[in-house]
Amino acid sequence: MRIGIYIRVSTEEQSQHGFSIDGQKERLIAFCKSQGWEDYTLYIDDGFTGTNIERPALKRLIRNIEEKKINIVLVYKLDRLGRRQLDVLHLLEDVFEKNGVSFKSATEPFDTSTPLGKAMLGILAVFAQLERDMIIERTTFGRRQRFNQGLWYGGRIPYGYSWNKEEKRLEIIPEEALVVKEIFKRYIRGDSLSAISDWAVTRTKSRYFDHTKINNILFRITYTGKLQNAGVVVDGKHEPIIDYETWEAARRENAKRRGGLPPVGEYLLTGLLECSQCGGPIVHVRRKKSLDNREAIYEFYACKHQHVRARDRRLTEKCSLGYQHRKNVEKFVIEQIKATALNPMLLEDFSTSKEDYLENEEAIKSLEDKLIKVHEGLENLYDAIQAGAIKASAVGGRIRSLEEEQEAILAHLEDLKDTSPNYKDSGEVQDLIKQIGEAWDYLTFEEQKTMIRSIIKKVVLNKKAEPTVYWNVFD
Repeated sequence: MRIGIYIRVSTEEQSQHGFSIDGQKERLIAFCKSQGWEDYTLYIDDGFTGTNIERPALKRLIRNIEEKKINIVLVYKLDRLGRRQLDVLHLLEDVFEKNGVSFKSATEPFDTSTPLGKAMLGILAVFAQLERDMIIERTTFGRRQRFNQGLWYGGRIPYGYSWNKEEKRLEIIPEEALVVKEIFKRYIRGDSLSAISDWAVTRTKSRYFDHTKINNILFRITYTGKLQNAGVVVDGKHEPIIDYETWEAARRENAKRRGGLPPVGEYLLTGLLECSQCGGPIVHVRRKKSLDNREAIYEFYACKHQHVRARDRRLTEKCSLGYQHRKNVEKFVIEQIKATALNPMLLEDFSTSKEDYLENEEAIKSLEDKLIKVHEGLENLYDAIQAGAIKASAVGGRIRSLEEEQEAILAHLEDLKDTSPNYKDSGEVQDLIKQIGEAWDYLTFEEQKTMIRSIIKKVVLNKKAEPTVYWNVFD
């Protein structure tokens, strides 16, 4: 049995005999002898704080554990391992337990090789999660506070602005602001998004002015000097590029343009289609052909990236999906609905599994872990500055870098949580498909468009195979 004796004292604790190096060493060696353990190695961190795990002896212990040189880790008290429950839980679960190593405390009933010890580990996990949530709450609270004060609260900087790191505010980029103003002007007077996009590409250095970017600009209230978050609008501290009346005029123009169109598109599968070759969106293509002195119209589905302008070829490679007859694609999807209605168990062959949901949850967990590490880094720097160990000017750049990283992580977290699907039992979807499939032929076209979106998540068009239907197993 190989024992790793871990000993730690901070600078403040060195004068206390109970926590001194010699005091811990004496008691822990005596404990080993009482258990009949002769093969032990000492790992001593003298003068190191327990608020983080960046300690040389602890790192050596972890390395030896991973090399299978240790069977049991022994400490005088649990807090010798670390002061933060998240760190302790990480060591116990991700290092010790993962490598088959037991953990014992000489002065506490903490032994992970026993049922009681494992139960205490579960209790520790609960408090560690609470600590994690509190850290995240503190950082998001700061973000909300900045928003409530009208200060930029993180995320991608809107086109037309730059970020002043010193003054921590948005600043207008004059040449880009002129482009933003012109985009609003052209849209309000009736120019199409395509025409505005073509114009913007010629007037800027960016080649990425597509419909989506133009649309994002037109709908960002940030350009009016305001900020919006979760439906709440406040006056911002930054200068506006356009006035609020101009922004409202653009919204009225958008409503007018959408007013004469069906709410979910002209075709049955509008917005549900995706390209299997490049993941791009699918567009509708109409081709006219003269046949026997009459004009015939053919309708297809094709990848948007199949229609790439020559000057943009380096930006987006032309897709090779090819054209697919609209009626054939829609007929296949309808047949799938009806077949599944007759035999709901077919859903198991097509339904989206829990993998997407679990991947999203793992991504959120990973970002939360990163957020905590960044937060710890900032706290350590602040503590060191306050203690006089380092000068603020010496680490100013590092602090700014960590603050920016923290903002980026928070923005990404919000995006993931906003789009996180809620998993529901596929049986609910089966029942709904059965009802819709049985009533399909009696529904109006508008009802069919609405219903199909309640049961189908997306339809992927394949180059040389039938489309793949992904049922809406998620809310």
